[in-house]
Amino acid sequence: MPSALLLAVNRHQERYFAAVASSTDKIDIDVLHDNRLPLAVLPRRLSQAERRFLSSIVALRVTTVEQESKGYRLNPAKRVALQLRYWLEVYSFWLRAERFFGQRRYHLVGLWSGMKWRQKMVRKLLETTATRLIFFENGAFPNTTTVDERGVNYASSIPRDAHFYRQLNIAAEQLPAQLTERKPRKGALAKEEQQELPPRYVFVPFQVDSDTQIVEYSPWINNMEQLHQLLSRVLQQCEQPLVFVVKEHPSSKNDYRHLHQAHDSIRFYNQANTQVLIEQADAVLTINSSVGFEALLLNKPVITLGQAFYNIDGLVTAVTNATELTQACRRPNAPDPVLRERFLQYLYRDYYVHGDWRQADERHHAMVEEKITAALPAS
Repeated sequence: MPSALLLAVNRHQERYFAAVASSTDKIDIDVLHDNRLPLAVLPRRLSQAERRFLSSIVALRVTTVEQESKGYRLNPAKRVALQLRYWLEVYSFWLRAERFFGQRRYHLVGLWSGMKWRQKMVRKLLETTATRLIFFENGAFPNTTTVDERGVNYASSIPRDAHFYRQLNIAAEQLPAQLTERKPRKGALAKEEQQELPPRYVFVPFQVDSDTQIVEYSPWINNMEQLHQLLSRVLQQCEQPLVFVVKEHPSSKNDYRHLHQAHDSIRFYNQANTQVLIEQADAVLTINSSVGFEALLLNKPVITLGQAFYNIDGLVTAVTNATELTQACRRPNAPDPVLRERFLQYLYRDYYVHGDWRQADERHHAMVEEKITAALPAS
């Protein structure tokens, strides 16, 4: 019987992976929380390659904290303290995971996201072995889950070639029309007064500065403050009237209140419903947010600034500088209707696992089992 390990790094993942494991008798699935990895009894000297890799993981973790700090800066003392603490944690995890996978062999290992620091280290440990990998993440459609052999988001196996979708011949299925609204986590957002939306605007959803979507897949916009500066430059260059409507991400730890009154034509609507903001917008401008995909679902022009899995010629307008962005905002391009329909149908019918992983049912588990089985090496 083929064997698999689903490695969790929090209790939510552990419960979900346990449900997946108990739903099949065709695959021998172990579930392990990372805090139950064996202890590394004896330290050892690292190779130069290992040192470089672990240093990159430490730097990634420091950057994550930096992205959540005021002014995106850490004072030198805190930086040194974090570097020391993270080095010890990373070194310890490396030895523990190395010991575990040295003692056990699996045909396949499943990870959530694959882009966080512990998952990256497991990927590195297994890259020279015969063990296959599979990755889990929230799906882009409401009530769907990603299960992908290659990765998630921009790293996923979703084809980026428009021709792939144009030649598809699949029956149309009713797509979700109602988006899932995220509740604000920050108390400051709930106190703002409701405002009437301007008659015409481009909607700009802010993202979480420390998220891998920004840290890994945003080559020229490092944070939301830089995005705000870019919007200001576009307003200076644009000859016609233009208004940007911004909504902060409800999970962001950053405080943007100093930006709220910084420009008359950049207006914050943190209490507005995201679906309403999309539906009433002339276009949606995003780095690579899931809101960009939701805008495609609602048939709106989309402009992207970063690396997104839906960056497909004819589907969205991808820009790499302020001049291109100004032109795109002047005349937003609607997605090609045939390409859009076939792209969405492919994802909904063939790519995503149906069902929210938090409330998984038998159909969901059967689809996950099918994905895992397909990822296993041929016997």
